[in-house]
Formats: sequence, C-alpha cells, structure tokens
Amino acid sequence: MSLWVLLVVVSAGCGPTDPEIGPAFVEVAQEAGIEFHHQNGASGRYYYVETYGSGAAFLDYDNDGDQDLYAVNSAPLPGFVAEDLPTNAFYHNRGDGTFTDATERTRTGHPGYGMGSCVGDIDNDGHVDLYVTNFGPNVLYRNQGDGTFADQTADAGVGDPRLSTSAAFADIDNDGDLDLYVANNVSVDLAHDEGCHQGAIPVYCAPTQYKGESGALFRNDLGGKFADITRPAGVYSEAGRQLGVVFGDYDGDGDADLYVANDMKANFLFRNDGATRFAEVGLSAGVALSESARPEAGMGTDFGDCDRDGDLDIVVCNFQWESCRLYRNDSDGTFADLSFPSGLGEPTLSTLTFGTDFFDYDNDGDLDLYLANGHVHPEVQAFDQAASYPQPDQLFANDGAGRFALAPTTTLGGVGRGAAFADYDNDGDLDAFVSNNNQRAFLLRNDSGQRNHWIAFKTIGRVSNRDGIGAVIRVVSGDLVQVEEVRSGSSYLSQNDLRVYFGLGQRKQVDRVQIRWPSGIVQTLVQVPIDQIHQVEEPPSSG
Repeated sequence: MSLWVLLVVVSAGCGPTDPEIGPAFVEVAQEAGIEFHHQNGASGRYYYVETYGSGAAFLDYDNDGDQDLYAVNSAPLPGFVAEDLPTNAFYHNRGDGTFTDATERTRTGHPGYGMGSCVGDIDNDGHVDLYVTNFGPNVLYRNQGDGTFADQTADAGVGDPRLSTSAAFADIDNDGDLDLYVANNVSVDLAHDEGCHQGAIPVYCAPTQYKGESGALFRNDLGGKFADITRPAGVYSEAGRQLGVVFGDYDGDGDADLYVANDMKANFLFRNDGATRFAEVGLSAGVALSESARPEAGMGTDFGDCDRDGDLDIVVCNFQWESCRLYRNDSDGTFADLSFPSGLGEPTLSTLTFGTDFFDYDNDGDLDLYLANGHVHPEVQAFDQAASYPQPDQLFANDGAGRFALAPTTTLGGVGRGAAFADYDNDGDLDAFVSNNNQRAFLLRNDSGQRNHWIAFKTIGRVSNRDGIGAVIRVVSGDLVQVEEVRSGSSYLSQNDLRVYFGLGQRKQVDRVQIRWPSGIVQTLVQVPIDQIHQVEEPPSSG
C-alpha cells in the first residue's frame, strides 16, 4: 500500500517572517488498518443533515497507554439504498502503529445518524467513557473496564433527541465530577426537507431556512444520573445554530467558560460566574461577530494561547469567502480580532473550514493551527467557479508571536469535516485523523516534530475529576513559558488526546511545571525529564 505524502506549500506574505517549515506528514490510514469510510446516507433529495458529518474521538479505553480511535458514521436517509448499513467504528491501537477493528467487541457500533463525540470519565472509576451525538437521540457509552461499553443513555438522562453536533465534558462547578454540554443546531423535519435551488441547480438549503435550537447543559449528579440545568444555568438560547463548542478558562478565574460557534448567528461566549451560573458575553467581549459586525458561519473552534502571553485566545472558522477569526485575549475580559494581522485571514477566505485545532505540530514551542476544509455543495463549481467541493486542508505554522504562515498541506482533496489529534504512535508529536464527508478518512502520521524536544502529561485527578479535565498546566523551560489545559471536546464534532503535549524546540530541560487542578490545588514539579510522557497524580493539597 502506498504512502501519500503531504505537499509543502509556503504562502508568501502571511506574516512578517516565515517560520521554519518542517518535513511532511504522511497519510497512512490503510497501512495502519483504518478502513473507515463515512457515508452520509444521501439519495439525491438534498436533506440538510447530509452536509454535517462527521467527527471522531481519540481515547485510551483500555488504559494501555495507546490512543484508540472512535470514528462516527451516519445512516441511511429516505431513498438511500446500500448492501451494508454504515455504523460507527472503534479501532483498537495495537501499540505498533497499527489498529484493529474492535467495534463488535467494544459494543459501540451504534447505527444512528451520527455526528460527533467526546470523552470523559463520568463516574471517576478510572475508565474513560464515550458520548456520541446524533441526528436523533444521543448515546452515552459507559466503559465497563473489561474492554466493552454499555449504553447508559436512558439511565443517565442525556439522550437529547434533537440535531446535536459537538459536545464536551467539563467540571463546571468544580465538584469533582464531569458535567456535559451538548450543542444543538436546528430543527429539521425530513418530511418537509428536500433541498433548495441555486437558480436551476438543486442544492442544500441555507441554514437561515431553519429554526435554531438551544444547546443543553447537564449537571452530573453522580450515581450515573445527570440533570438538565440549561435554563437555570443561563445557557438556554435558541438564538444560535450551534456547531462547534469548546470549554476553557479564558479569564483565569479557575472555572470552565464555554465558547459556542453558531452558523449565521452571533457566536456565544458563556462566562462561568460560579455557583453553576453563566453569563453570555460574546458581544461585549468582541468574539461574537466579524470585524464588520456581521454574524458568520461559525463551524469549528478552539481555545489556545497562540501568542504565549499566558491566556487563552480563540479561533473560529467559517464558510468560504469568510475568513477564520483569530481573537486575541487582551486579559481584561475582551478580545481583539487579529485575523488579518496574524496572517490567518487572507489564506482562509477561499476555503470552507470545519475541523479547527491548535497544536504544536513541529514541537518548536508554539501553537500551530490545522484546518480541515471542504465545501457543503457538491455542485458548487456550477455556480461559483472559484470554489471546489473537495478542498485541501491547511496547516499554519506559528512564528512564536501569534503570526501564521501557510505550511505543509494536503493535496488529497478531501471533503473535510471533523479533525482529531493524538500521539497515536507515542513518538512525541501529534498526529491527526480527519473525517471526510461521504469519503474515506485520513490518518496523518506526523514525522515533523521529532527533531525537537518535547514533554507530555497525563493527569490523574484525585480530588478533581479523574481525567483532570480543566487542569491548567504551565511549563517553564528557560525563557519559554507555555500554558495549556486538559480538554474534552473541541474543533468540530471531535475529541483530541486527553494527554497534553508541549514542544520545547532545542531546549534540553524543563525547569518547572505548575498544574492548577480544577479543585484549586496547585502542584509544582521541578527539573522534570524531557522527551517522555509523565503521569501526574493530583496531591491532596497544594505544594
């Protein structure tokens, strides 16, 4: 089987200086045993839901130290005919760079119309659980600890029956267990949804044709039960069409805030004010609209400290002819739109982006950005000759000051949707899985980060939630200071490796690591060995 190598493309003028461009990624899905092919169930009737999927999740379900993979599929829609019905797929990592299909063994091959997924240990038993969003009731899989999962949806009360998209776990009240936010998009009735027209050309309808739905916030009440607290928590709103979600403590006050990307509606920033109450501050914070005060087609989103000033910035990506937005955190509760000054704006005008992830692809000590691109209209060239349905993904390299230049990018021409990142081969750099709509998926092995040093952490909560989700890790290596969070759910419909990776460049030691756990406990480690993954347990008190 052949290896498909990613072409290096450098974009002139994307920043004041072009960062060093490293070696390529390599597409290895078939060689690694990943035979996943997304099917959107299309039958030519242009049902709106066909355009969404799908996402994926990396997780270590058997605690063997290797990242396994869950890929979400869709299902037949009226008029669709196929010999084999599509199902979600679970791939067990064998630890040698290859995977085996464990869908039947793990009992996770749900046949619903899947969208996305996220992971977290909801019962603090040491085994990570899996949540899957659908067009239709969602599914919560509880990890049994024996290599299988059990459907806990009905008992838990989290089977939201709407058109759900992204989801994420976070301990919103810092009580030691994981709560859940589910993004819901629009109200769709297949009986009255058979497409629109662009002139004489049949196309999918625009999102403005559909009524928005509120997301849902579920509080973990232990005992396997969740309570819907959407309204009392202040996050109920039908004013959006929700797609991407991400939790992050953007104001540094020790609790999980929530950013929601909305399609053709103002984006939401729900500031956690404690006592399980949120305030929506997107407009006043400057992260709801474009620089011309217009709502855009928000899809994928992520938090990350891309300028290394110690606080979380926001990226959110949009439709073709709308750029991705980079909002710099100004540390006073507001953000500045640096999309074009950062070099991100112009190269993303001509793409339609879903998967959106900050990560340090070359381990040089700053956050780069990966974008999974693909249009929603297969016929787009018939009415926009400058556009295309399959689109190359984009990788932007960070120069260390939050300015980006286009770096190695794929020539595979996928219809990109969800993108998930993990060090699946445990070689110290982050690899990518990209799900493509109605096409086979890509597994991109990263061969570019090994020339630099790195360090990674797997957090084990004792007072906090077991996964340490929400923990803030600060790594100091000489003059290099980096801050990252342990996070469940981000990008678009997807879940990254729960382990947190830091590139160090050519620095040969880490002087100090500080972890602020969700419980408020602060842990300090000194002279931590590099080029390895450290498992860190939360202490009973600060020190």
